[in-house]
Amino acid sequence: MDWSFIFTAGNLVYVGVLSAAALRWGAAPERVCVATLFLMTFGDAAYHAALAQGPVYGTVDIGHLLIDIGVAVAFIGVALWANRVYPLWLAAFQLVSVISHFAREVTGSFPKLAYGLMTYVPYYVVLLIMAGGLWRHAIRTKRYGPYRSWRPFSNPSPGVMRTSPPSG
Repeated sequence: MDWSFIFTAGNLVYVGVLSAAALRWGAAPERVCVATLFLMTFGDAAYHAALAQGPVYGTVDIGHLLIDIGVAVAFIGVALWANRVYPLWLAAFQLVSVISHFAREVTGSFPKLAYGLMTYVPYYVVLLIMAGGLWRHAIRTKRYGPYRSWRPFSNPSPGVMRTSPPSG
């Protein structure tokens, strides 16, 4: 049995469970992040099925580079505007994957194992962080009630009176 098939099937199931949990207990930031992971996971499986080949480690895998950049852009966008901390961690670990492609291209003697680890291990860390962020959001909502999902675009101007106390 092919190990990559087992990992791919496991990833699809895990992301499917995360997606269901985000729909049930998550707010907009959780749903955007899980949708991004969903598209990444299924997009990767479709990419490899279309090419009928497994991962490439000897050279930069352009398909994975494009997927990783797209996911990084999405996570950075959520991290900048979400009223959450965990998207910062998602973006940081995703950037490790993006940087790995450039490190592979720049260094001709970059070990295949190191490239493989730098591209795939952050994905599994991101899955764990996403599960933890969703869990903490559900606990916080249950304990304190609903709270703002997104940060305001700017602070109030000096001298402007607030009509309600700041939420925190």
